[in-house]
Amino acid sequence: MAARRRTPVFVRILTLLSICFYQVTRILPLAGARALGKNLAWAAYLLIPRIRRIGMANLDLAYGGELTHAEKKAILQETVRNLGLVAAEFSRLRLLDSEGKGRWYDVRGLEHIDRTRGGILMSAHLGNWEWLAPGAAAHGLKNIIVVRGFDDPWMDIAVDAVRRVKNVETVHKGRSVPALMRAIGEHRFAGILADQSPRENAVPAVFFGKPVWATVGPVLLARRTNSPIYPVCMARDSKGKYTLEFFPAIELRDSGDKLADMSENSQRCQSAIEVMVRKHPGQWLWFHRRWRSRERLEREWSERVGKGTT
Repeated sequence: MAARRRTPVFVRILTLLSICFYQVTRILPLAGARALGKNLAWAAYLLIPRIRRIGMANLDLAYGGELTHAEKKAILQETVRNLGLVAAEFSRLRLLDSEGKGRWYDVRGLEHIDRTRGGILMSAHLGNWEWLAPGAAAHGLKNIIVVRGFDDPWMDIAVDAVRRVKNVETVHKGRSVPALMRAIGEHRFAGILADQSPRENAVPAVFFGKPVWATVGPVLLARRTNSPIYPVCMARDSKGKYTLEFFPAIELRDSGDKLADMSENSQRCQSAIEVMVRKHPGQWLWFHRRWRSRERLEREWSERVGKGTT
């Protein structure tokens, strides 16, 4: 069944409600904003069956009998509350440099980053991914992040204005490659979220032991710019404080077989993301249809394998 299209009026109403929510969370103390975000997210969990249906189906697929139904349900509920926190904390994004360091988040693993060259910061929709780019910039890593456009241009303008803090640039998905290559050439870092199901430019991979389609974006960019891919995440502890953690660069295979290398290196990226998700399962978006099939991608991949092209 095709997805129901949102009407322009409905989209504009969502935009206005989102802007109102943002303004309210700016006024509230951080604890109050977080409570509001979690409560609204919990209401969505109760009122929207799709969240529960897709989330539990994904958890069943990923964990099978490894976890009980109650444990999976607890993870999904934490996921929903985490999304509420991400929304509520968005209004503090521009304060991460002046007020957030050491107070709202700590940093670990900066020694893994080679600051003498550009690179790719690869992450997932985990913890507070919106704070990741400004957090990195606050510690001297100038970056450009790939963002997905909203249905409403007003929302694009409003969200982009918040995301573009000091030393953070944004570029829309679909026209990002030249900007990312230029940034890396200037010894900046490209921020890419590589955990969702792509509609194009993908290779087959395995995630939680099950087949998925994986974006080739980070790997292709690394190959074109001869730059490292650093897994990074910003996960929250039980007290509500985040850790912005950088991991060692992924070892990329370069055998000379471009198609095989692209496939293997994309798998290594997905494996790195899986490690982060398994460590913080309640902070990842389980109600995204990560394991969906893509018939067009299957046809395209079969043709590419037959031709041996990238």
